[in-house]
This record gives sequence, C-alpha cells and structure tokens, in this order.
Amino acid sequence: MNRPALVREPLAPLPERPFVTVLLAVRNEERHISAALDAVRAQDWPRDLLEILVADGRSTDATRALVERVAARDPRVRLVDNPERFVAQGLNRALAESRGDVIVRVDGHCRVPSGYVRAGVEALRAHALACAGGPVRALGETPVARAIALAMSTPFGVGGATFRWSHTACDVEHLPFGVWPREVFERLGGFDEALVRNQDDEFSDRLRRAGGRIRLLPDQASDYWSRASLGGLWRQYFGYGYWKVRVIRKRGGWPSSPRHLVPAAFVLGLTAGVLAAALTQVWALALAVPALYASFLALATLSTWVTRGDDAAALLPFALPVMHAAYGVGFLRALATGQPLVSAAPAIAPRAPEAREVAA
Repeated sequence: MNRPALVREPLAPLPERPFVTVLLAVRNEERHISAALDAVRAQDWPRDLLEILVADGRSTDATRALVERVAARDPRVRLVDNPERFVAQGLNRALAESRGDVIVRVDGHCRVPSGYVRAGVEALRAHALACAGGPVRALGETPVARAIALAMSTPFGVGGATFRWSHTACDVEHLPFGVWPREVFERLGGFDEALVRNQDDEFSDRLRRAGGRIRLLPDQASDYWSRASLGGLWRQYFGYGYWKVRVIRKRGGWPSSPRHLVPAAFVLGLTAGVLAAALTQVWALALAVPALYASFLALATLSTWVTRGDDAAALLPFALPVMHAAYGVGFLRALATGQPLVSAAPAIAPRAPEAREVAA
C-alpha cells in the first residue's frame, strides 16, 4: 500500500525567516473588514516579512473602498479582484499572487490575536505539522446573535467540531483559519472551486488523507461574529449540509466522522414519525423524536446557561433546532437532487524565483 503523500515525502523545513502571506476572501463585509484587517496588520511579525491579500468578490457595499483606504496607508495590503465572487475562487486567486513561504487564511468577519502568525509558524516548526491555528470564539451583538454564538460554541450544537469549543492543544480534523507551509498547496492543489461552501473543510480532509497533521493552538482563539438572525443561521447551516454531501462523495462516499450524518437522521426521524402516525393513527409516534429532542434541548440550555453565565442561553431552544434542522434538510436536499460530482481544485505553482527575491 502506498503511504500518504505528506508522509512519503515530508515537507521541507521552513526558512529561517519565512515570508508570510495572509489571505482574506471577502464579499460585502463593510461592518467587520476594517477590524479584521487591523488585527492582521497588528501581528507581532516583521513588517517586511508579511503581505496581506484581500480577494474581493465584487462587493456591492463599501468593503472594496475600505480595503483600498487601508492599502493606501499600508503597502503590505493589496486588493485582488475576484470576479467569480465565491470564496474558493477568491482564495485561489490570492494564492496565485502570493509570495509567502507560509500561508495564513483569515475571514473578513473575524479578528485574530496579535500572535497568531508567530504561534502558527512556531507550531509548524516544532511539531512537523501541515497546518496549525487557533479555535474560534463566536460572538454576538444582540441576544439572538449571542444565542447563535453559544449554539455554535458547544458540543450540543456542533458535536465534534473541536475548533469551536476545545481549550486543549490537540490534533483536529479541521481549522477554519489555518496556517500552512506553502508547500502543502503546491503538493495538494488549491481550494476546490466546485464547492460554494465547505471548501476549507474539504481541503482539511484532503490534507489529512494525504498524511498531514492539523494542530489546534488553544491560546490563539479568534473572535468570529456569528449570524444575527435565525433566518441567516438557517441559510448558513442549510449551505453547510448541502455542500457537505459533495465533500463526502469526493472522499469516496463516507464522511470523515459519523456526526455529519446525525442532523439528516434527525430530520428523517421527525418525518418518519409523522408518516407512521398518519398511517397508523397512533399519534404518539409523531411525538417520540420531538420528546427526545426536547429533553436534549433542556439539557443543552441548562448546561450552557450554567457554564457560560449568559442569559442568551434561554434562546438556545430556538437556535439549536434551526442549526440542526437546516443542516439536515440541506444534506437531504443534496442527496435527493443527485448532482454530478465536479472537482476543481487548481494546481498552485511554486513561487517564481523573482518572487522569492522580492520576499527576501
């Protein structure tokens, strides 16, 4: 049996003073883009060894103007046009123009701590990793948004998505804001442009199946502003469930973890109970799954309220069902439509010699 690519041929050591490229793929992020860029610009990393590429997906708000204003003051910041508008295409366009020995991905609605780049680079060196990064600390600006943030920050809401709630240094399945040696992309290709969502999740899966390790750095938590409404939460998690099916099909038809199937099983259980009750006139059958789920919601709400001390936990009985049902419905919708599997993860070329000279 062939050994995975990143095990068979270990990654080359990083340079003594690696040049770092931070990528952001954004669209209509005027509320948070300035704070996101300020956090990246404040990294405790040498200024001459850092560039920040913002791939804008033809924003219709003030995002582009705000980025250009920052770029006029800070030559490390550069705007990259992303006419396709989607995240994967934006990240790949920025990757193609990047000069870094190390690549860092950040979102337009997150705020990374000042030591994020340094901690990531040090972890790559110390543990022979293919990726490192911190957990996500979800925030909300209203009671509903805070409840959504709580739902996204507990195993009751996201199961084994460790990067959302763990406080322990460990190897994980996925990190949204990764720090990678550039060589990882040169070997595995870029982000899959067939995926509107979950392109970072698919890349993590591809990396791990190639033998690479992803390390969570618990002291490098990033702030992430969650959706502000239940409708926005539904659309977000419907998309996660819908596009997860393509990720699963791409990896051979079985998920990286059984937890990805739980929301769909929940929706099927609800539907089966209602159909069974209608056929048999035994209406208690329709209440079986809801009764169990209500007990789960009570436990989740009480536990989160006690451990987090946030009164917004009282709204978890609304936020959690939206997350779980939306993901499950999206997952089942994708299965039902039977879309063809199209994979488009473009190759990422090594840096040209002239780019290495500029970086040096």
